[in-house]
Amino acid sequence: MKKNIIGKVVKITLGVVVALTVIGTVGMAKLVTDGVFYQNKNNDTQENSVKQLATYGFDLDGFNTSYKGEEISVTAEDGNVVPGTFFDMDSDKCVVLVHGAGGDRVSTYPLAQQYIERGYDVIAFDDRGHGLNPDEKVTFGIHELRDVKALVKYARETLGSSKVIVHGQSMGAQVTAIYASNVIPGTAEAADAVICDSPVPGMEYMIRSVIADDDPEEMESFVTSYFTETGKLYSKIFYHINWNDGDTINAVANDKLPTLVFVSEKDTVCLPEKVEEVYENIGSSVKSIAYVNSAHIEGVIDDPDGYMEYVEEFLANAGL
Repeated sequence: MKKNIIGKVVKITLGVVVALTVIGTVGMAKLVTDGVFYQNKNNDTQENSVKQLATYGFDLDGFNTSYKGEEISVTAEDGNVVPGTFFDMDSDKCVVLVHGAGGDRVSTYPLAQQYIERGYDVIAFDDRGHGLNPDEKVTFGIHELRDVKALVKYARETLGSSKVIVHGQSMGAQVTAIYASNVIPGTAEAADAVICDSPVPGMEYMIRSVIADDDPEEMESFVTSYFTETGKLYSKIFYHINWNDGDTINAVANDKLPTLVFVSEKDTVCLPEKVEEVYENIGSSVKSIAYVNSAHIEGVIDDPDGYMEYVEEFLANAGL
């Protein structure tokens, strides 16, 4: 009799433990996933850009006075309305700029200024989860590539641009790389060339880095792997998003567009060796790599003329 009672108690206890473990795992997976997709919730990404440019010493007021942009919007294939600013220099070449995480289109204005001064038309826009973009989810290029496709097509068909270049920074460079790996050269939505400045090497890589606080050993620990894998599963089931689709290093094998990759040698965010790995895996037969002695995406800040020399040489070699 006692054995039966003890057996029942053990089974009930184990059942409770399993149930609590499952509930805890699902809860933690949701926390991790929502923390990734809605990372800018209650975060003023517009103000963040202004503050960042101030740390660079960039004259934002002077830029806005000198260059009057026109507000535009395009609709992506999934219905997302993409807000942007168009700087018209009466050129047949248009550059679409893609900003990084935590800011908005304004953060690309130092780069925009360099292109504008060289006579290019420029479109700067807000990534999903940033600025005025209505989609609150940040998916590291998986959904953002649709916005880039729509903007490139808009530049060709509405603005009449004969040549279109996409230039991204940090997560924006990852978006650019994922985009380039999902378009067919020669189509209206495919750029003539892409430039990736310090691209995030992958969605999962960055998430592991955040969980582990940039500790290389902790990034591969059981705890980090547990949270990452449960988050991936939750994301696939409830959001229908596969984190592997945001793996830059693997995805670029499908990139057939002329591609330039910038490596920031003092980068502690996207490590140089990881950015080099992105470059090495690019499938395009026309690709170049440039090294700048700067911190993360600050090459255009530290030496704008030298930075743009790399850009113009690459574009010239690509026939642009």
